[in-house]
Amino acid sequence: MEFRKAYLAALLAAAVVAGCSTTPSSKTKVYETPAVATLDAPTEAPSALTTARSQLASMDADERITSTLSWASSYLSEKRAADANQLLTDLNPGQLSREQRFTWLLLSGRAQLGQQQADETLALLEQYQDQIVQYSADHQAQLDLLRADALAMKGEQLNSLQQRVAAHPLLNKEDQDYNHNMIWQLLMQMPNTDLANAIDGSSGDLLGWLTLAQLYRDPVADLDAQITRLNQWKNQWRNHPAIDDVPQMLNALEKAASQRPSQVAILLPTTGPLKNAGNALQEGIMTAFYQQQKSGHPPSLRFYDSGSDDVLAVYQQAVTDGADFILGPLSKDKAATIAGQGTLPVTTMALNYIETDNRPDNFFQFGLAPEDEARQIANHAAANGALQAGVLYPEGDWGARVAQAFVDRWQELGGSVTVTRTYQEGPSIGETVEEMLLAAQSQKRGNAVSRFTSLKMDNPPRRRQDMDFLFLLADPNQGRQVKPALNFHYAKDLPVYSTALIYSGEENPRRDQDLNGIRFVDMPWILTDDNKALHDAANEQWPDGHGRYERLFAMGIDAYRLQGRLYLLNALPSSELPGVTGRLHMENQRIVRELDWAVFSGGKAQTLPHVAGPGQNRSRAIISQ
Repeated sequence: MEFRKAYLAALLAAAVVAGCSTTPSSKTKVYETPAVATLDAPTEAPSALTTARSQLASMDADERITSTLSWASSYLSEKRAADANQLLTDLNPGQLSREQRFTWLLLSGRAQLGQQQADETLALLEQYQDQIVQYSADHQAQLDLLRADALAMKGEQLNSLQQRVAAHPLLNKEDQDYNHNMIWQLLMQMPNTDLANAIDGSSGDLLGWLTLAQLYRDPVADLDAQITRLNQWKNQWRNHPAIDDVPQMLNALEKAASQRPSQVAILLPTTGPLKNAGNALQEGIMTAFYQQQKSGHPPSLRFYDSGSDDVLAVYQQAVTDGADFILGPLSKDKAATIAGQGTLPVTTMALNYIETDNRPDNFFQFGLAPEDEARQIANHAAANGALQAGVLYPEGDWGARVAQAFVDRWQELGGSVTVTRTYQEGPSIGETVEEMLLAAQSQKRGNAVSRFTSLKMDNPPRRRQDMDFLFLLADPNQGRQVKPALNFHYAKDLPVYSTALIYSGEENPRRDQDLNGIRFVDMPWILTDDNKALHDAANEQWPDGHGRYERLFAMGIDAYRLQGRLYLLNALPSSELPGVTGRLHMENQRIVRELDWAVFSGGKAQTLPHVAGPGQNRSRAIISQ
């Protein structure tokens, strides 16, 4: 069971390095590696690989084969994919029976995927394809599922989906549960344009899956339209594998429709130091409002200036005017003031996060927290097998707070932090990087060896080896100093992960060449134009864009959408909303974002395949935007 959970998490994470689906939470069921459960080895698998190989070498052929397959399966269950792969590599496939070779293929492929070796798995299946086609239909289906997993790991979502849908009817119940979950995860990761293109060329059950996913991911559908289209889908696809999920979907949507607000009050600063941020949020809200107006029945909106000192008076005025939902305020202090009033007269969603455990039951929070980005990076690194991290962040309270969020999550996941450093912008950044990497000490050691020996020795300086990656907190200007310094001090190969702060949001290839190789998280709105209708509407209304407030503009779009979907996120812990600021879900009345991944290459931000974040292999209900 544990191997399959880790296997799924790695599968979804590796592609990164990647509406309402109410796919029930039972679909997250995972299973032990099949096909070997009935093989009984004479002894249990030794804990040490060297002991296992030594014992296997002393056995006769039949016992060695049976024990190898059984012990490899045990190692996989213990998340020891490399050890399992070593045992399986020691076997000669030509000496195996037909059934043993099937088991060897299945385990070998899973061991390779456990080490994120998708290409090797595909090559293995191709090598034995002539024999695979001679297996029974259920055996072929299990190997097709293995191939689909490898394709998903490579980010080839549509190819993986095609394999999964074709194999699904032939799988056993446990395999079907796993496959059902993976189908839905892949559908939720596909860009909208890819999803639409796939529908045009598909038929049968795959078409049913694709249209169901599109129905729930429609960026402009309102709840009534979504309910109508879901009923139509149910009538059209009565025998589809996903049909059992539909009643729960309909029930949740109908409840949400009955509880949606009719008048929304929006508390944003139009005066004071936050007025520019408030204006960007307001324009994002209105963009989403106008889009919904074209296809549904949006609530009425009323805006109030929260820039004054007496936010409680503004809040009470909104309630008196008939608001049944309040968005805002933006300021942390004013949000805390509202939350401190006890039970609130109407549901309220602050547009920032506050640190308090004493929140009213109808008080929610949404914002662009860099701490969430830092935690997502920790999740990603852990799912990719990293163990040791370095942390480099700017001096000051803000940098310390975000870095601490990363460290806390990283240590929760079992990782260790081998070095932390702060820096000040300017010439000293290079010195900080050099000292952090211990490169100067390495240079001195190399020179010392050369002085005290007459032998010709190659002693190139090298950076410290106790970091699997560096968590870097930096803006573009700071990053353009840090990454060249890393390269200069022998750390060009060190993976560097950063938050959205590293990217200005605007292409600048000449200057951003210095950021090449840095991987970072950012919101879909900045990285892609997948929500084309919204991008077109925004460009038409505000052709000059919003500069450094563009992310707040996107936050306004999602804030407006959340007022109609908050019930679902709160009532269904497994639900999420694919937003323009990320994939949104609820944790303790707090909206949490999961962002997309990108990497700087050729001075440009290149998006990486869309995937569910590491550690998020549960199947969340996907709520239409």
